[in-house]
Amino acid sequence: MNESKHTEQTANIQWEMIIEMIDASMELARKLGKHPLAEGCNCIACVNKRKRIVKDSEPEWKYRL
Repeated sequence: MNESKHTEQTANIQWEMIIEMIDASMELARKLGKHPLAEGCNCIACVNKRKRIVKDSEPEWKYRL
């Protein structure tokens, strides 16, 4: 019983940290306003731009496995 309670508490703490990180990145995006992709910027806009760049740069497979 104690172990499951500890696991649940750990999961809740992790979720809280994730939510705080998302809130902080959105607040930074609001504070900076519209800006070009900046190296090291962790605002939600720059993170999404980086994700699009990485996704578009993936090579297309020509063979089936």
